Amino acid sequence: MKCLFIFSFFLMTVTSFGQMITAPAPLTIEANVSNTNAAGFVVNWANNSDNLLVSISLDYVNGATLSFPTTTGLTRNYGYLSWTNVSSIVFYGTRDNINNALAAMTISMGATKTAVRINVEVSQYDASYVYNPTNKHFYKFISGSITYTNAKAGASAQASFKGKTPYLATITSQSENDFINNNISNNNIWVAMSDAANEGRWVYDAGPEANTNFWNTSVSGITNSTYTAYASTGITVSGQYANWCSGEPNNSDGSRNGEDCVVAKSGGATCWNDLADGNSGSVSGYLVEISADYPSGSDYTGVYASYVVHNNDMAFSLSSTNSLNSTTISNIGNAFGGLQINDGHTVTINTATSINTNKLIMSGTGKIVFSDATSKWKPGTSSATNTITHSPSTNDTPLYWSASDVWNNDAFAYWSGTYGHYTPWLNSIQSWSAAAASQGHSLTLIYPVPVYITGIVTQGRQNMAQWVTQVNVEVSLDNNNWTTIFTNANLNTDQTTLVNTLFPTVQYAKYVRVTPTNWYGHPSMRLGLLIKQ
Repeated sequence: MKCLFIFSFFLMTVTSFGQMITAPAPLTIEANVSNTNAAGFVVNWANNSDNLLVSISLDYVNGATLSFPTTTGLTRNYGYLSWTNVSSIVFYGTRDNINNALAAMTISMGATKTAVRINVEVSQYDASYVYNPTNKHFYKFISGSITYTNAKAGASAQASFKGKTPYLATITSQSENDFINNNISNNNIWVAMSDAANEGRWVYDAGPEANTNFWNTSVSGITNSTYTAYASTGITVSGQYANWCSGEPNNSDGSRNGEDCVVAKSGGATCWNDLADGNSGSVSGYLVEISADYPSGSDYTGVYASYVVHNNDMAFSLSSTNSLNSTTISNIGNAFGGLQINDGHTVTINTATSINTNKLIMSGTGKIVFSDATSKWKPGTSSATNTITHSPSTNDTPLYWSASDVWNNDAFAYWSGTYGHYTPWLNSIQSWSAAAASQGHSLTLIYPVPVYITGIVTQGRQNMAQWVTQVNVEVSLDNNNWTTIFTNANLNTDQTTLVNTLFPTVQYAKYVRVTPTNWYGHPSMRLGLLIKQ
């Protein structure tokens, strides 16, 4: 599923006014920590009467788990058996009960300090659908003795859900097969796979994967007029998935011209069986699937999402082997804190892959291997990709801003019933304006914890022809010791254009101080930070 994230304050994701999820600031969590506080997510919803569906999952899992000590008023979806030590969970309840659970949420880390991403998604609850947080698809079982043809038609005739068109479900991965086995209680369920068009050549028969070939028989002499049983031997197409039961598919139903369709959870097992289209008496119903990719071109409606990455300077592997390949390293492009390769371990950087890190540490026989000239190491190279823009506007007092002075001594954000000269966030109604048109005035933007900063974003004053053309930029961890990044860096040439100014290398800092050295009209600007996700 492709998700659109719009960041305006910390890691806040906003999709429509009044309905959103606020995420906390990133944390640094050491290895082997148990049940440390992971609170900070808040679901904003217009009322406390709607039942809401909440999905919480971990990415980059390397022994990390979540627990929920407060669960009053909440119900786990079918298939989710515990509130403690889980890597994913789906439940429903009202807004306040959900927020109570999120406020008490804890995280435990594995034996290795790694990055860990917590994803939270929320939408209106519909009891007829179950949600898979891995592929972000919804599923609905419809019971009844029905033919495959009528099951396909029945799935397509279901009402649109979350802005998407329903279709008879396809099973394209082991994780999806596992989810269906664990979360749908019925057996012998029609799913959209068929070889009716070309006997022995099995394709997905609905949805975004329609007509994709996933398995082929290796039995010779097969034609569309082959209505007798034949051996089940065959080959899964490269890059595709199949999970036939032993001895299947075998086309054994000669009375119905062979078996051209598929049921999942065959006989209560976790595998598939081929059945004839007209064999309605052997099935319990069919499975409807909803995907954000069907139809493509837009995301779900009414689904709100946010996330936070803790230990977000770390690179790590989803593999347990000691030969590490860059395709199995999550967060490899964001390892600015350094990569340590232990004794006896090898990290291989694939073709056309770059690792960005400020240091490489190789212990003993630890080594790094570059596959060819297109695999590279870059020393924390700055870019605007995979960043969020930090430019908060919602705090009543300038918790994240500090100015040496302000024109007319205006208070932050609000002054005499109108916006004044201390509205420094991007796209604000005015800007920060220095007390005088002279050298030595500065504006500082603060992030709550030290993070990796790749640059700044600036604008001129919204309601008057004033902007800063050149600045000095400094960064600091403690607001006492400062490092100069730029002297007389060129910035804006008009009032409204957002200008990204990237640092020469990524900076680990909490404070960024910007001091205008040249300007047009008056030293006035709006400011944001580019922070690595």
